Amino acid sequence: MSILKLTAEYKNGRTVITNSEFTAPLKIALPFYRTDHTEVMMMAASAGILEGDVYDMEITIRENAFLKFTGQSYTKVFKADKTGAKQNVKITVEKGGTLIYAPCPVIPFGGSIFDVRTEVDIHPHSRLAMTDIISSGRAAMNEEFAFKSYRSRTVVCIDKKPVYLDNRRLVPDEIPLRGIGFFEGYTHAGSAYFYGADKQALEETLSGYSSGEAALSLAAAGISVRAAGNGADPIHRLFETMTKTLSAD
Repeated sequence: MSILKLTAEYKNGRTVITNSEFTAPLKIALPFYRTDHTEVMMMAASAGILEGDVYDMEITIRENAFLKFTGQSYTKVFKADKTGAKQNVKITVEKGGTLIYAPCPVIPFGGSIFDVRTEVDIHPHSRLAMTDIISSGRAAMNEEFAFKSYRSRTVVCIDKKPVYLDNRRLVPDEIPLRGIGFFEGYTHAGSAYFYGADKQALEETLSGYSSGEAALSLAAAGISVRAAGNGADPIHRLFETMTKTLSAD
């Protein structure tokens, strides 16, 4: 098991990392201090996620801290012979805190198995943006929808009460993923969740997306966005623009 634990606090006018723990192959780069927030990039010494890997991550945003958490490059999930790989993420955002959680897109290689579980608990007076993009596989290697299984379960709670649930189970051998309700003819799919963002600003950004299909819906609390396209970059740019609605007032 590889672990990554991170705590961000607001001190002396800026967000600082007050605690960080990680074990190989995971690590974090030195923080980037922006005008209104601090950015941390997760890195991995491995070329990708291998059979048997378990990534256990924990991110805590203390009161009034503002952190953006990103990745170094695309997440490559290699072929699995048995159980595949897992990633568990636990996120806590305290009162007045803001987190932009934007890992890089996932590329599931042919024969791969990946199970991602994300649990989030936020304060009613906090802000959150989470994005997730998955490709159909390595198109250049004729591996579109050649993975064995991709599962992703995300739960967002406000003071321990669930307000948003995204549960996906993608198994190409069981479901026509190219069809309606899934990728719908596209090669990439993205999902995002926003809490504390301006709905009108999100809708205006969404209206300018011309690289595929995208839609917005309301969760019990917060806003959900879905997008599809024929590349990760257009979806990434869309979500990146949307996260800017969380910039400090």
